[in-house]
Amino acid sequence: MIFKIEQVRTGFNMVWLATKNEKTLCTAITPFEKGCINITMDYSNGEQHRLYYNPADTSNGSSLIDRMKFRLYSQDELLGSIAGSNKKEKGFLQSYTYRFLKIGSDEYYLYEVGFDNKGLYLCIYRGDELIAIAEKAMLVKDYQDSYEVYTTSSENIAVIVPLILHYDITAHSDMMEVSLTSVKRKKVNTIQKELLKKFDDKFIEKVKAME
Repeated sequence: MIFKIEQVRTGFNMVWLATKNEKTLCTAITPFEKGCINITMDYSNGEQHRLYYNPADTSNGSSLIDRMKFRLYSQDELLGSIAGSNKKEKGFLQSYTYRFLKIGSDEYYLYEVGFDNKGLYLCIYRGDELIAIAEKAMLVKDYQDSYEVYTTSSENIAVIVPLILHYDITAHSDMMEVSLTSVKRKKVNTIQKELLKKFDDKFIEKVKAME
C-alpha cells in the first residue's frame, strides 16, 4: 500500500491528512493548548485515536522518562506510548536515536536514515520486521512537511500515522509558524553503520509491485 501523510495547516491549529488516491484515510488535528500537545486522529473506518503529550501530567509516572512520553489513546483507553531513545554503539559517532512505540505485546520502532541530497527515509519496524518506509519530502514549503509512505498492509496505518506525527512534531515542527512564501530544504546524512542497515532499498520496489 502506498499513501501520503502531509501537513495541510500550520499555525495555532495544525492539521495533517493521510490520503490515498485523493481518498482521506486519516485526519489529524491539534488545536493550540498551552503546555501540551493533543492530536485527535479520525480514521476512515470510524476509529478515533488521540496522541497526547503533557510533561506536567504525572498520572502515568513522575519520572522524567514517563513525563516526556506521548500517550496514545483510543477514546479514554491507553493503548501505548511513544518516546525517543538512544542506541549506544561502539565507535566514533556510531550511537543513534530512534522512536519506540509499544502497544500491548507489539513493539514498533522508527529509525531516521538520511542520504544527504539523495533522500530522507523513516524506516518503521515491528520487532525485527520492516513494515513501512516513509520518504520525507526534502523541499518544505510554508512549514508543511509531507511523506510518501510504503507499507506491506493497510492494517499498519494506525501505527504509522502516530509514529510519523511524533517524528514530525519533535524533529521538524515549526509550531505556530505561518507563511505563504517560506521554502526550506532539509537533509540528513546518516553515518552510523547499524542505522544504515535499517534501510532496505528493495522494500519500496516490493510495495510498488504489490499495488
